[in-house]
Amino acid sequence: MRKRDDEKRAIDAEWTPLDDEKEQASGQQDRTEDRSADWRDQVILENEHRRFYDRLRAKIEDFIHKQGQGRIDGATQYILLAPDLFVLFARLMQDRRVPAKTKAIAGAVVAYFISPLDIIPELVFGPLGYLDDIVLAVYALNRILQQVDRSIILEHWNGEENLFDVVREVLMKAEDLVGRRVFAAIKRRFKR
Repeated sequence: MRKRDDEKRAIDAEWTPLDDEKEQASGQQDRTEDRSADWRDQVILENEHRRFYDRLRAKIEDFIHKQGQGRIDGATQYILLAPDLFVLFARLMQDRRVPAKTKAIAGAVVAYFISPLDIIPELVFGPLGYLDDIVLAVYALNRILQQVDRSIILEHWNGEENLFDVVREVLMKAEDLVGRRVFAAIKRRFKR
């Protein structure tokens, strides 16, 4: 138990929360209103990504309906993040303001989402197989937040949840969601 607390403190040390001024300046409610020089004019999902997003959203909604008549609990709430995280990374790959190194990370995350070969395969586990994709995406996003202005990332976030709360929560619960070995494998991929 003590080791897990130490690991959670290490995650907290890696996480750099926004100070109040930045959070208010780039808050999600504010960003929806001021999109006059809208990035959407420049960043549009390619058809392949759009189809993947639609299929993913449909699979997850069907899974939730079958599991509990629409009840959302446990891992299900995190599975709902998959389509929004996928779109976020697909858009970051295409944004001209994002450095090439960061685009490479975003591309790796998009490829991981699309690939049938991953640590927890969707073909075997259904939508629960997206948990490793989500943890990997959030772990990558935590690194990207150190390289790219947070307001740029928020422009591309479609999710209803506060993105920074999502990152923090998923990182804190990563071992519970995917297991210690899987989380260790994900972390190793980003230490290269």
